[in-house]
Amino acid sequence: MPSFRRSRLRTVRRGERKVRLAILAGVGLVMLTGCVSRYSTRTAQRDALVDEIHRFKGTPYVYGGATPSGADCSGFTMTVFKRFDIDMPHGAYSQSKMGKRIRRGNLKMGDLVFFSTGRKKRVNHVGIYLWDGKMAHASSTHGVVVVTWEGNSYWEKRYVCSRRIVDF
Repeated sequence: MPSFRRSRLRTVRRGERKVRLAILAGVGLVMLTGCVSRYSTRTAQRDALVDEIHRFKGTPYVYGGATPSGADCSGFTMTVFKRFDIDMPHGAYSQSKMGKRIRRGNLKMGDLVFFSTGRKKRVNHVGIYLWDGKMAHASSTHGVVVVTWEGNSYWEKRYVCSRRIVDF
């Protein structure tokens, strides 16, 4: 330990230039640590989102349901986001009014995607965007599933809008 301290002192005494370099390196390390921390937090949130979706995968469709034993589309999204302390109404149309509107080309994991699957052109279905054009949603025939919706003519025709509730 003493030899480390002596060599450190000699380095400091050799000139102000090395001190500045050491300070810059320290500031850089602090900045990098902050970025890593934020990155780690986001990664942890994404992992938690995927875990929560997997917990629901295979859950049967139950109109008005919002539990892993039975859920409809908005009950599924409402319960998943509850894990992140976000209160949402039960209803796709009501959920489509929350958060920030996002262009389809700017979708990120965790964004909500809304569709009109009925005769009226009104939002009545919601899913959670994952990645590569995939979403998790509660299908009335298959329960909670992950599907590729981008490039799928059924979903493409029915897409209405996207919202970002939280930035994962």
